[in-house]
Amino acid sequence: MSDFVQVVRQKVTENPSVMLMSLAKELGRPEAEVVAALPEEMRVHASKNDFGAIWAAMTGWESSTFITIGCGGVVEVEGKLPQGNFMHGMFNLTDRQCPLGGHLFINKLEHIWFVSKPFFNKESHSVQFFDAAGDQMFAVYLGRNEQREIIPSVKEAYMHMRSEFAV
Repeated sequence: MSDFVQVVRQKVTENPSVMLMSLAKELGRPEAEVVAALPEEMRVHASKNDFGAIWAAMTGWESSTFITIGCGGVVEVEGKLPQGNFMHGMFNLTDRQCPLGGHLFINKLEHIWFVSKPFFNKESHSVQFFDAAGDQMFAVYLGRNEQREIIPSVKEAYMHMRSEFAV
């Protein structure tokens, strides 16, 4: 096990809710490398070629939170994910009934990770999408109910996807 992997795992053991983006910045490494160094039970890698099938499966979830982080802030959109299609190197979100719309630069996608790691001391699961530089493009977190607990049917679907798409 490399020194880097040991450091990441030690930091996550000390603080299971540590934000991976913050840890990547602290260690001077891309966030995707930090995810890859997590304990095996916390992460599963999927092929970027499965993006369409993974996205389609997530559109069946009752609710999710789409998150993207840019220079201007963190954008979160809760609700059902829209259907989409591939065109001109992008994945175009096509369902105008959903609150999330736009175009995802999927031609830049290099890694997909299923991540199961506590966040603010609560159970948390997500599908995270990274570019070739290891920067997070966006992530989709499992939806929560009014009590802020993960919706059981969404968790069940996620766990099935996590094993189905593992490479």
